[in-house]
Amino acid sequence: MKKNICSVLATLAFAGSAVFSQAAFAAPVDISSLPGAVKLSTGGSLTFSDKFKNNQKNNFFNDLFTFDLAHASDLSLVLTSRSSSALNGLNLTGFGLYSSVNNAQLLGGDQLLSGIDDKWTLSYANLAAGSYYLKVSGNVVSNTGAAFSANGSLVSAVPEPGTYAMLLAGLGLLGFMARRRQNAG
Repeated sequence: MKKNICSVLATLAFAGSAVFSQAAFAAPVDISSLPGAVKLSTGGSLTFSDKFKNNQKNNFFNDLFTFDLAHASDLSLVLTSRSSSALNGLNLTGFGLYSSVNNAQLLGGDQLLSGIDDKWTLSYANLAAGSYYLKVSGNVVSNTGAAFSANGSLVSAVPEPGTYAMLLAGLGLLGFMARRRQNAG
C-alpha cells in the first residue's frame, strides 16, 4: 500500500514537472500592442511608451506609434528602458522611422546602451510633410513587468519670419561693408 502511494506521488511529481518544463519552453508569443499615436505637445515635444505585464518572459513585440506632419520638421528622439539587472525587464532590439505610405524604413535608430539600461537615439533633419510611424522592437527577458518610453522633439524646419529678417539684415550689413571698402580703395 505504501509502495503504491509512493509510486502515485512520484508519477504526479513527474507529470507536474513535465507540465512546468513545457510552460518554461513554450514558443515565444507576439505581445505587440495595437498601434498607438505619438503624443505631441504645443512646444514641439513628443512622447510615447508601453508597459508589459508580468509573466511575459521570452515573448517579443513590435510596437508602432503613428504621427502626421503638416510641414517639414526636424525629429529627435531618445528611447530608454531601465531594469534592475541585465536579466530583468526588456531587451530593446530595434528602433526605426517608417513611412506610412509604403511602409519603407527611412532611418534606423542608433543603439547606445544595452543591458540594465537600454538606450537608442534617432534624429532626422527636414522630415517632409506626411504620415509616419516609429517602430520599437524587443523581447521580454524575465517574468517581472517591464516598460519602455521615448521622448524628444519635433521642431518645424521652416525658419521663423524673424530668422529671415536677421538674414536680410546681415546680408545688408555685408553689402554695406563691401561697398564701403570699395569706395575707400
